Amino acid sequence: MNKGWNRWDTVILLLGLVPLVFAWTVYDRLPDLIPSHYGLNGQPDDFSDKLSFILMMSGLNLGLPFLIKWMPAVDPRRKNYRKFSRFYGLFRFAITLFFSGMFTMILLKSLGYPIDIAKVVMLGIGLLWMLIGNYLGQVRSNWFFGIKLPWTLESDEVWRRTHRISGGVWMGAGLMILLSSFLPLPVAFWTVAIAVAGSVLVPGVYSYLLFQKLNDHA
Repeated sequence: MNKGWNRWDTVILLLGLVPLVFAWTVYDRLPDLIPSHYGLNGQPDDFSDKLSFILMMSGLNLGLPFLIKWMPAVDPRRKNYRKFSRFYGLFRFAITLFFSGMFTMILLKSLGYPIDIAKVVMLGIGLLWMLIGNYLGQVRSNWFFGIKLPWTLESDEVWRRTHRISGGVWMGAGLMILLSSFLPLPVAFWTVAIAVAGSVLVPGVYSYLLFQKLNDHA
């Protein structure tokens, strides 16, 4: 992976700065307290003062994508990232877009605009899941990104076949999450929970059974 500055970094930095610039533009119009967490009923259940909220969200939005950028430098299997570097850059962009969108929507909600934060979250997560699912089969063995289990890390064959199958699982789960945004909130919550659990459990069980099968025939 290229540790130097590249076009993805420029795009990600600019995208991450958009909500920060917007926040300072409307700072005086924002209420003193801004929702920092929402409960299962879609209503805010925790608040932060507006300065702390802006600094926290800006740090997450600008810091996380660059942390992801430099993680491969300490991965013993860093050479494998070259095989999916384009998707890795796209993933960093998608994460920044997700948090920038959330940051902006919460600010708009705080300014009095009729934003349904729960629906925005579900739409964002659904699209992110589908993006990951579409490219998951390209991901090669590493310690930070993908379905990282003892048996997938042990066998390149198990890793490859697990991620190929998991791509479809994550696409389906992402579609479920996306569609759940149009359901009543209690139903949507359980739909999202089932989709997320399935996207974790199905690859885990499949990879373990495949590892056992390959070992039995070794």
